[in-house]
Amino acid sequence: MNWKSVSKRTVAYIVLKVSGTLGGGFVVGVEVWQAAAVAAFVGFMEVAEEISRAYVQDGDVTEAEMDEIFGGFSAVDEDPELGGK
Repeated sequence: MNWKSVSKRTVAYIVLKVSGTLGGGFVVGVEVWQAAAVAAFVGFMEVAEEISRAYVQDGDVTEAEMDEIFGGFSAVDEDPELGGK
């Protein structure tokens, strides 16, 4: 498993997670830095959970499994403006 690639992809996912959460936190009165911190933590834990799940299955995380994990986090699948359903 390439840790540099995993780290970069995790940071990219956290940025996606934080950007979607900042507006919602602001609307309900949560300070921006608190909403960003919570979203970053949740994003990191989601990635860690999926990597752990793949590791528990066979004791190894392949590049194909990493592509599948991060493909599942794709914003394109969730956001119609980005070409999803």
